[in-house]
Amino acid sequence: MTVATTTCTTCGADSATADYCDSCGAPLSATTTATPAAPAAPAVEVCPNCNAARTIDDTFCEACGLDFATGQMPATAAASSPPTAGPPSGWVAVIEADREFFDTNQVTDATGAKPAYPAGLAAREVPLTGDEVVIGRRSESKGFFPAVDLSEGASDPGVSRRHAVLRRQADGTWALVDEMSTNGTFLNGADEPLDNGVSIALHDKDCIRVGAFTRITFSARQAAP
Repeated sequence: MTVATTTCTTCGADSATADYCDSCGAPLSATTTATPAAPAAPAVEVCPNCNAARTIDDTFCEACGLDFATGQMPATAAASSPPTAGPPSGWVAVIEADREFFDTNQVTDATGAKPAYPAGLAAREVPLTGDEVVIGRRSESKGFFPAVDLSEGASDPGVSRRHAVLRRQADGTWALVDEMSTNGTFLNGADEPLDNGVSIALHDKDCIRVGAFTRITFSARQAAP
């Protein structure tokens, strides 16, 4: 809704009438201007499972992993404690901060600001065990504990709770699937992220870049003791 007003050329006041000024009574000759009303605040949508804020384009809840289309929770989200490790595969994920990746992307944190780069962060290794390995950020309140937890060390705010998943293949290798992540998964320095939901075979020394600053290199060897 708008309110029509006329500016008085004699005293400068805004008048609700168009013939004489409400303030000084002088005849009005200025053009009528429209003062727009303040826009209504946009409606905030929430996850029906945990009430976390979501956008209309989200496929999965960033907090609990709920699939909005099917209403199903991811299997790993139901756990109340970190999952136990399955049989080792001989592969490890080497996690480290990538300065070049940080400098060339525009990923921000929940406040809309670019996060600080974690200078001096030491690389760490996570053995790939079992048949499925989730890459993401843990939520203790939701009982969600990804095996490759990018909340550890320096938490990367650009990584989705359930960002991607690794699935062990019959020949002992691994395939990677992006799980509709917010900021994408970039394989081997590619400029474009992987397509959501598409399985990509991994090879020894392949690496992905995710979030604001994280690089993960996959190596076909046992983790260091």
